Amino acid sequence: MLKQLHVKNFAIIDDISLNLEKGFTVLTGQTGAGKSLIIDSIGLLIGDRSDSSQIRYGESKALIEGLFDSNEAINEYLTNHGLKDADTVLIQREITKTKSSAKINGTSVNMQILKGLGALLADIHTQNDTIRLINKDNYLNLIDPENDEIFNNLLGDYLLKYNNYLSLLDEYKTILKSKEQENSQLEYYEFIYKEISSLNLEPNEDTELEEKIAKLKNFDKIFEALKDSINCLDNEYFSLDNIYKALENINGIKEFDKNYDETASKISEGYYNLEDALSDLKSYIKGLDYDQDELNNAQERLQHIDNLKLKYHHDLAGLIKYAADLKLKIDLVTNYDGLLKEKYDNLKKSYELLIESGNKLSSYRKERAKQISQSIELMLKELEINHAKFEISFENKSFSDPLSSDDFTSSGIDDIDFLISTNLGEPLQSLAKVASGGEMSRIMLAFKAYFAHESKLSLMIFDEIDTGVSGSVAFEIANKIKQISKECQVIAITHLPQVAAAADNQLYIYKEELDGRTLTRVNKMNKDERILQIAKMISGEKVSPYALEQAKDLLK
Repeated sequence: MLKQLHVKNFAIIDDISLNLEKGFTVLTGQTGAGKSLIIDSIGLLIGDRSDSSQIRYGESKALIEGLFDSNEAINEYLTNHGLKDADTVLIQREITKTKSSAKINGTSVNMQILKGLGALLADIHTQNDTIRLINKDNYLNLIDPENDEIFNNLLGDYLLKYNNYLSLLDEYKTILKSKEQENSQLEYYEFIYKEISSLNLEPNEDTELEEKIAKLKNFDKIFEALKDSINCLDNEYFSLDNIYKALENINGIKEFDKNYDETASKISEGYYNLEDALSDLKSYIKGLDYDQDELNNAQERLQHIDNLKLKYHHDLAGLIKYAADLKLKIDLVTNYDGLLKEKYDNLKKSYELLIESGNKLSSYRKERAKQISQSIELMLKELEINHAKFEISFENKSFSDPLSSDDFTSSGIDDIDFLISTNLGEPLQSLAKVASGGEMSRIMLAFKAYFAHESKLSLMIFDEIDTGVSGSVAFEIANKIKQISKECQVIAITHLPQVAAAADNQLYIYKEELDGRTLTRVNKMNKDERILQIAKMISGEKVSPYALEQAKDLLK
């Protein structure tokens, strides 16, 4: 429950502090005095979006603080998000011109964490929530449980299969679309592939051809250079034999002087290096062979390669890869039928598993829907819709096309509708079509009463859920809200004296003008004040003795 609320510089609220009690607390007072602002401030504590326009005129920031009782579920949530558990939870929201911040027990948190905690702390009904009953898209959210392990496991299994099915469907459709596109390109791909692959290109071949052409073009120059080099190393004036003889002479005397030994090593190294070099030169010249046809062929092949490089904007390595990629595309196109069959078979299997999982989830929902329908119907009769019949209907679906995902959503396979009959002998019809405003309020209250027990929330807030009703219906709404307050703390805004009188505590919200400014003030009313206020709600500002007696009777 919410124990304390402090609101500062929020719209026309300058600074108020409320100590709230368990049971049913009602907010009454003038229109525009700030009743909804108090509800809005609590909404901010549980994660509602803030706006800088909410800051009181002339102030730099607004501050809202709320102290809530904790419980096992709340402490588990806090621990799971790196926050310390405690007997109470202090939430603070600060709104400035440029940003909004939140703290839980003194630790700054993001809005996602605050919203998650808020879902465990309170449920706020606004006048817009009743409008939600007109939109079928909201119905699954209304009936699905929040903390049901069996349901969560069924939904988790369904989501796993749903995402896998969508992935396979997207893959199949992509390949199918690709087939159509690639078929039109097949002839073009085959032409390019044939042109490139006909050359049987090898890595680095262009560099090797350039070297080969340069060598053949300069054959005479190379031959003469090699021949002259051999002559220089082996002629009548200089020969390796003479070097070797010098080496033998020095080796014969190196024992007499260590310097001779070093010189012998140098001569030996030079000798063997020159011997190897001479051998290489003779081998080179022996291997030289000029072939004009070979030169012509090399030049022609290099020209073909250069032409392809220029034509397809690739270097040699790029051409080789391009040809390989084209081959894959050609193979893919020519083998599409087999590939598509394989993908379709996988898709169909996934589709069947998804239907199976969806049916399990749907069966669980249908059992739950029966219980909810019976409870809602009973409560509607308690709320003086005496001939009410209420049913949650499920659309029957025939699954036949694995290529259509229209029958599935991330919530399951169910499309549901709320059907109601409020008059004897009338058939069930869609709630959105036949219910009046007053009936909508009672239907929403019935839902809130049902889920107050199931959700174990410690606080429920109603902002004029009694709109559009009067008389005996108002008494029944008051009784129903009182009944909910036995399950959890209830805070409600009302203009009905019957509802105000049913409350355990009554806060009167009024405006005060001070120094040219309008301020919101809150008065926790005693019994006599409540009698007078409820009498005014009955008869207006001019209170009659009859209205006072009625007010006293209501408060008994």
